[in-house]
Amino acid sequence: MTEKPIPARMEHQPVGRRGLIRSGTVGGAAALLAATGGPARAAPATPPPVDTSFADFTLLKINSDDESLSKVQQKGLVVGTSNDWPYSFLDPKTGEWTGLDGDIIKYIVKMLKIPKINVQTVTFDGLIPGLLDGRFDIVGDSIHYTKNRSKVVSFCFPTYYYAEALIVPKGNPNKLHSLTDLKGHTVGSLLGTNYAEWIQAIPGVNFQGYKDWAQIIPELAIGRTDAALFDQPVAAAQMKQHPEWKIEIVEDYQPRTFKNPAGYSSYAFRQGDIQWVTAFSSAVQWMEYNDEMKKILSKWGLSGYNN
Repeated sequence: MTEKPIPARMEHQPVGRRGLIRSGTVGGAAALLAATGGPARAAPATPPPVDTSFADFTLLKINSDDESLSKVQQKGLVVGTSNDWPYSFLDPKTGEWTGLDGDIIKYIVKMLKIPKINVQTVTFDGLIPGLLDGRFDIVGDSIHYTKNRSKVVSFCFPTYYYAEALIVPKGNPNKLHSLTDLKGHTVGSLLGTNYAEWIQAIPGVNFQGYKDWAQIIPELAIGRTDAALFDQPVAAAQMKQHPEWKIEIVEDYQPRTFKNPAGYSSYAFRQGDIQWVTAFSSAVQWMEYNDEMKKILSKWGLSGYNN
């Protein structure tokens, strides 16, 4: 995935706290004005409105003039998704946007008094470029922190945890138990994911990338690949629906996605949208504290371990 560099925004070095102390109150203030090119902007008098029916939910007064949440509240939210069942997808029967992530974001949209949602679908590897180009206000699909992604986007407070699964033909004929075992084999995964990055970093692996997750496991089932690395919830659901595929999850595979904040699913935002991502993160934390996140996870077959 091509990543766009972030333009430098600061032309002056910030004045450190020790420098202000040495300069004294008046001199330090003058130094601060000189360094920033003018008087510091005051924080907004009041934060954007929220739905007061959610008890004790409030927003911080953010010292930022981007007004990104206020803009979303005025025009509605544009969500980018790869139409990714069971996370974020358009129901083929009703056309309704739903899924695990769809339900979480719709709940937060109500909390933040956002009037409407416009869903745009692209392939997974087009989500971050679309966000950066201004086509979406949020990557509304399960996405994880990586060092490369963090250079170009911001992530909200973590939502829920799941790990990747190594999927192989029934009986595991090639004896694949770890990522290093994949050398010399053809392995499939979704383009634009951290799984794809991990596979391609292994010397001697023939990586098969897919734009649509629905192709990955069927290709394994008919023998076009030797293994697949993908989300455990999706793999398990597909195996349950299609026992005729004769595949299995490698039970002793040790996931690389550790259960820490970086290993949790999240959503991506433009780095300049400080007000928007901060408010969204506050709503996520409120949901987790009040067990509303747990209710949505349970609806989609996930347990307390995933919270």
